Amino acid sequence: MALRLLTLDLDNTLWETDPVIVAAERKTHAWISEHCPQAASFYSLEALREYRNQIAECYPQLRFQVSRLREEVLRRVFMQSGVERERAAALAAEAFQVFYRARSEVTLFEGAAEALQQLAAEYPLIALTNGNADLELIGINTLFRAHFSAEQLGAPKPQPDLFQAALQKADVHAHECIHIGDHQEQDIVAAARLGIKTIWVNLSDAAWAETEVQPDQEITHLSQLPAAVAALAGRMSD
Repeated sequence: MALRLLTLDLDNTLWETDPVIVAAERKTHAWISEHCPQAASFYSLEALREYRNQIAECYPQLRFQVSRLREEVLRRVFMQSGVERERAAALAAEAFQVFYRARSEVTLFEGAAEALQQLAAEYPLIALTNGNADLELIGINTLFRAHFSAEQLGAPKPQPDLFQAALQKADVHAHECIHIGDHQEQDIVAAARLGIKTIWVNLSDAAWAETEVQPDQEITHLSQLPAAVAALAGRMSD
């Protein structure tokens, strides 16, 4: 059966995520310092991170609703600082938008833009993420036919929901799809369990640690991605 769909993870597959999140949190805290100094003095940047982790632990249903979690934490922080309820909600919404815009100020890995453009000309691409990156703000939304997030579906990878949503959207079977991602369990093992072929984006030259499956292809630079897709597509059509 021929290849008919490519699904891609985003964070740490197409860009490095941690520095972007750190910068976005700093920008958000600076905004809070300007617009609600009492909240900033009540919660340092590190204390705010710790409080978010505590809320995630207390409310597991929010753990993968990452946008909702951040805005709810901000609302609570403003209220604890003496801001009345409606104003706290409004400030939280504004502060979250500061974070959200900064969170999408990513730098694509070398070779990513060219690989995406080449692949999008040949196959439909669908993004699957546990995060909340905004493809339009990043500037690559036109390369993707769809974008599904754990927050949107209420279930993160390695649960099958994101993959199943992509297959349904494209009206293809699992054996007609290749998934591309960096995370061994959430991307490669999870996709393979459904019968989806996989390409492991191993930019750090890590050792494969999972025993359940092996990736069908492995790349160490995103410039290798079109060739890896072509090689795997050839095997799928044999």
